[in-house]
Amino acid sequence: MEPLTCLFEPRSVAVVGASNDPGKYGHRVMESILDAGYQGPVYPVNPNLPEALGRRTYPSVRELPEPVDLVFIVIPARAVLGAVRDCIAAGVKGIVIITAGFGEIGDEGRAAEAEIARLCREAGIPTVGPNCMGIVCFSSHIIGTMTMDRLKGEPGDVSFISQSGTYGISTLNQGLAAGVGFNKFVSSGNEAVTKFSDYLEYFGNDPDTRVIIGYIESLKDAPRFVPVASEVSKKKPVVVMKFGRTDAGTKAAASHTGALAGSHDIYAAAFRQSGVVEVVRTQDLLNHVVAFRTQPLPRGRRIGISGISGGFAVAASDYLAELGMQVPELSPGLQQRMRDIGIPPFAIVKNPVDLTAEIRPYYLLTCTELLLKSDEVDAVIIGLWSYPLPPADESIRALERMQRESGKPLLLCYYGSRRGAELIQGMTQSLPVYGTPEEVCQVMAGLCDYADYRRKTNTFPA
Repeated sequence: MEPLTCLFEPRSVAVVGASNDPGKYGHRVMESILDAGYQGPVYPVNPNLPEALGRRTYPSVRELPEPVDLVFIVIPARAVLGAVRDCIAAGVKGIVIITAGFGEIGDEGRAAEAEIARLCREAGIPTVGPNCMGIVCFSSHIIGTMTMDRLKGEPGDVSFISQSGTYGISTLNQGLAAGVGFNKFVSSGNEAVTKFSDYLEYFGNDPDTRVIIGYIESLKDAPRFVPVASEVSKKKPVVVMKFGRTDAGTKAAASHTGALAGSHDIYAAAFRQSGVVEVVRTQDLLNHVVAFRTQPLPRGRRIGISGISGGFAVAASDYLAELGMQVPELSPGLQQRMRDIGIPPFAIVKNPVDLTAEIRPYYLLTCTELLLKSDEVDAVIIGLWSYPLPPADESIRALERMQRESGKPLLLCYYGSRRGAELIQGMTQSLPVYGTPEEVCQVMAGLCDYADYRRKTNTFPA
């Protein structure tokens, strides 16, 4: 099989089904590639048009002036098999079949998909789909999708594998809007040829990818997934959402991509065994990305909590305990050092550190720094004061400095409003900010679980 590089960094591209009609998917794919600023040759293929989007068209892939690296197929399902044969005869290195109407619709579709899979495997051609939205690589300016959205973003270090096209593109757009820097994206579709584990292995070896996220309905290559994921997780975090967890979800998955989802307990066990962090909400997926991109791994599960609200302190303590974290009582010496800075006498400093409506930043910042510097906790969550909003720039810079000097994870929570959390996140690129105690604790648990795997496999970062 050709390396997957041909899918994400092709030297030339063709679009079978290119069209001048904005209502057709072939037009959207071709226009998307051109708008992204791709620098290589782009050849439209359509036997019924002399030109598409201002470029000369060709009757078939066999008649292109040069062999191309990557071909997008966006034509009716009945014509796809012939187009695949043309690609093989022309020496194409990679194929993206966006067309639907295969294994997800019944026996006839499954038979056609099986024949496509046989031909592409025999030819050694990695193939995305069928029934997918396309692929994206921001660094090579390949944005080959059928979405009407214009995907805009600077190249980052997060790569995304999604077995759902529309849901994956929507999540990608949410992440881009929140400032997540994406590297590569693939809507894997029915995975007739190239499977989830193939993309995972490729991204695991990709020097431009630091964090991998995934949307899974079922794993058609389940026996291969665990060894691949186990190796990838030794180098970089993998965070997934597994849908089809219930009978209703399983039935929906079967009609969506032809997936046959097994027991979720089996999947959950496989994820734990291979060091994969599983989440159940889209927001959790993106929340984990921000933390894994910016924070070091904790060296244990002892969490310090600081804030000015007793309710936040209790909620965070509960969530952390339920997720297997520890909230240890601080030593008398550390408690006294906090008292010595002049905090109000009614403040609680056992852990959680609850300053009880003391909104002057100095006290919360100083207590947080004492927590980070101590050897009694491995990571800290801070519940930020609600006034003023936004906080002073020097307060955020102080928190950044504390985290950097301590080498421990520091997660921020502003629970006054979602808009407030987004505003504060816009003030810092090196600290993650969350809007609820549930979210911040869920992410802390993900960091700790992944750190445990790295310790267990003797791959914990130096």
